[in-house]
Amino acid sequence: MKRPIKHNIIIILTLFVVMFAVSIFKTCTGKGKQAELGPEATLEAFYSNLCAGEFTKAEELCDTLQMSGYIGIFKQAWNEADSTVCAIASAILSEMTVTVTETERDGQTRTIFYKISHSGSSEKGKIATLKKEEGEWKIERITDRL
Repeated sequence: MKRPIKHNIIIILTLFVVMFAVSIFKTCTGKGKQAELGPEATLEAFYSNLCAGEFTKAEELCDTLQMSGYIGIFKQAWNEADSTVCAIASAILSEMTVTVTETERDGQTRTIFYKISHSGSSEKGKIATLKKEEGEWKIERITDRL
């Protein structure tokens, strides 16, 4: 059974965002090293795990139901994707850039501002909020920057 074109576009766009984030945040994380990660490295590890389909590891870096829903979107796209969709997303990602513009500190909370852009398109601002809990940085939310 063929999927509707709209459904395939949504899958491609979701994979595009995930793969782009991973291409920007290239971090290898080892077992038992999460306590050593700073806020930026935690965000990098999150995207790395998310793109690799390691959803349990990505969830371990988060602390809210909102982030469970965020991960769920990628998990669904990952499970529905085929090799053609992945190839298209990879081709698009080769031209993407992410730029961290600012990091704000407020006690045990960090807010990381960054932009995602692609040649020929406008920039997309993103904000990640992390909080240190029991010695580890946990992602509380990732939102679009207005």
